[in-house]
Amino acid sequence: MLTPLELDIMKAVWQRYPITVKDVQIAIHPRRKLAYTTVMTIMHRLFLKGFLHRALQSRTHYYEPSVGFADVRDAAVNGMIDHFFQGSRDKFMSFMGHDEVVDHVELEDIDDREAVREIAGPASLDETLL
Repeated sequence: MLTPLELDIMKAVWQRYPITVKDVQIAIHPRRKLAYTTVMTIMHRLFLKGFLHRALQSRTHYYEPSVGFADVRDAAVNGMIDHFFQGSRDKFMSFMGHDEVVDHVELEDIDDREAVREIAGPASLDETLL
Protein backbone atom coordinates (compact mmCIF):
# COMPACT_ATOMS: atom_id res chain seq x y z
CA MET A 1 0.00 0.00 0.00
CA LEU A 2 1.31 3.40 -0.94
CA THR A 3 1.19 6.54 1.18
CA PRO A 4 -0.59 9.56 -0.34
CA LEU A 5 2.77 11.17 -1.19
CA GLU A 6 4.09 7.97 -2.76
CA LEU A 7 0.88 7.68 -4.78
CA ASP A 8 1.24 11.27 -6.06
CA ILE A 9 4.77 10.49 -7.19
CA MET A 10 3.72 7.23 -8.83
CA LYS A 11 0.92 9.06 -10.70
CA ALA A 12 3.53 11.37 -12.22
CA VAL A 13 5.67 8.38 -13.20
CA TRP A 14 2.72 6.48 -14.72
CA GLN A 15 1.77 9.48 -16.81
CA ARG A 16 5.23 9.98 -18.32
CA TYR A 17 8.20 7.68 -18.22
CA PRO A 18 11.11 7.38 -18.25
CA ILE A 19 11.17 10.36 -15.91
CA THR A 20 13.74 12.09 -13.72
CA VAL A 21 13.37 13.26 -10.13
CA LYS A 22 13.30 16.88 -11.31
CA ASP A 23 10.50 16.11 -13.79
CA VAL A 24 8.47 14.45 -11.03
CA GLN A 25 9.06 17.43 -8.74
CA ILE A 26 7.74 19.76 -11.45
CA ALA A 27 4.77 17.48 -12.22
CA ILE A 28 3.56 17.33 -8.62
CA HIS A 29 4.47 20.94 -7.76
CA PRO A 30 0.93 22.34 -8.25
CA ARG A 31 -0.36 19.97 -5.54
CA ARG A 32 2.76 19.56 -3.40
CA LYS A 33 5.58 22.03 -3.12
CA LEU A 34 8.39 19.66 -2.19
CA ALA A 35 12.15 20.03 -2.21
CA TYR A 36 14.10 18.10 -4.82
CA THR A 37 15.77 16.02 -2.09
CA THR A 38 12.38 15.03 -0.63
CA VAL A 39 11.16 13.77 -4.01
CA MET A 40 14.48 12.00 -4.55
CA THR A 41 14.23 10.26 -1.16
CA ILE A 42 10.67 9.08 -1.78
CA MET A 43 11.54 7.84 -5.27
CA HIS A 44 14.56 5.98 -3.87
CA ARG A 45 12.29 4.32 -1.29
CA LEU A 46 9.81 3.40 -4.03
CA PHE A 47 12.72 1.87 -5.94
CA LEU A 48 13.76 -0.13 -2.86
CA LYS A 49 10.15 -1.29 -2.34
CA GLY A 50 10.01 -2.52 -5.95
CA PHE A 51 7.50 0.02 -7.28
CA LEU A 52 10.06 1.77 -9.51
CA HIS A 53 12.84 0.66 -11.80
CA ARG A 54 15.71 3.05 -12.43
CA ALA A 55 18.52 3.32 -14.94
CA LEU A 56 21.56 5.57 -14.75
CA GLN A 57 22.32 7.60 -17.87
CA SER A 58 24.94 10.37 -17.82
CA ARG A 59 24.84 10.83 -14.02
CA THR A 60 21.02 11.05 -14.05
CA HIS A 61 18.62 8.37 -12.85
CA TYR A 62 15.62 7.74 -15.09
CA TYR A 63 12.67 6.03 -13.44
CA GLU A 64 9.96 3.77 -14.84
CA PRO A 65 7.12 2.03 -13.02
CA SER A 66 7.70 -1.58 -12.03
CA VAL A 67 4.09 -1.93 -10.95
CA GLY A 68 1.10 -0.86 -13.00
CA PHE A 69 -1.61 1.55 -11.94
CA ALA A 70 -4.28 -1.18 -12.05
CA ASP A 71 -2.25 -3.42 -9.71
CA VAL A 72 -1.84 -0.63 -7.14
CA ARG A 73 -5.51 0.35 -7.44
CA ASP A 74 -6.65 -3.26 -7.06
CA ALA A 75 -4.46 -3.77 -3.99
CA ALA A 76 -5.84 -0.58 -2.41
CA VAL A 77 -9.45 -1.62 -3.07
CA ASN A 78 -8.81 -5.12 -1.71
CA GLY A 79 -7.18 -3.58 1.38
CA MET A 80 -10.20 -1.33 1.87
CA ILE A 81 -12.53 -4.32 1.54
CA ASP A 82 -10.47 -6.27 4.08
CA HIS A 83 -10.19 -3.41 6.59
CA PHE A 84 -13.65 -1.82 6.39
CA PHE A 85 -15.91 -4.60 5.15
CA GLN A 86 -14.41 -7.63 6.92
CA GLY A 87 -13.34 -9.03 3.57
CA SER A 88 -16.92 -9.12 2.29
CA ARG A 89 -17.19 -8.06 -1.32
CA ASP A 90 -21.00 -8.25 -0.97
CA LYS A 91 -20.92 -5.57 1.77
CA PHE A 92 -18.57 -3.45 -0.32
CA MET A 93 -20.76 -3.66 -3.43
CA SER A 94 -23.81 -2.77 -1.34
CA PHE A 95 -21.95 0.22 0.13
CA MET A 96 -20.98 1.35 -3.36
CA GLY A 97 -24.65 1.47 -4.31
CA HIS A 98 -24.86 -1.80 -6.14
CA ASP A 99 -27.78 -3.07 -4.10
CA GLU A 100 -29.19 -5.01 -7.03
CA VAL A 101 -28.61 -8.72 -6.97
CA VAL A 102 -25.10 -9.50 -8.12
CA ASP A 103 -24.18 -12.97 -9.23
CA HIS A 104 -22.31 -14.51 -6.27
CA VAL A 105 -20.04 -16.44 -8.61
CA GLU A 106 -18.89 -13.07 -9.96
CA LEU A 107 -18.18 -11.80 -6.44
CA GLU A 108 -16.41 -14.98 -5.41
CA ASP A 109 -14.14 -14.69 -8.46
CA ILE A 110 -13.43 -10.99 -7.99
CA ASP A 111 -9.72 -11.75 -7.67
CA ASP A 112 -9.87 -12.77 -11.32
CA ARG A 113 -8.97 -9.62 -13.29
CA GLU A 114 -11.61 -10.26 -15.94
CA ALA A 115 -14.36 -10.41 -13.32
CA VAL A 116 -13.10 -7.15 -11.81
CA ARG A 117 -13.14 -5.47 -15.21
CA GLU A 118 -16.71 -6.64 -15.87
CA ILE A 119 -17.88 -5.10 -12.59
CA ALA A 120 -15.65 -2.01 -12.46
CA GLY A 121 -15.42 -1.25 -16.15
CA PRO A 122 -12.29 -0.68 -18.20
CA ALA A 123 -9.11 0.19 -16.35
CA SER A 124 -7.45 3.29 -17.65
CA LEU A 125 -5.17 5.93 -16.26
CA ASP A 126 -7.93 8.51 -16.32
CA GLU A 127 -7.43 11.72 -14.32
CA THR A 128 -10.77 11.08 -12.60
CA LEU A 129 -9.27 7.94 -11.04
CA LEU A 130 -6.15 9.76 -9.91
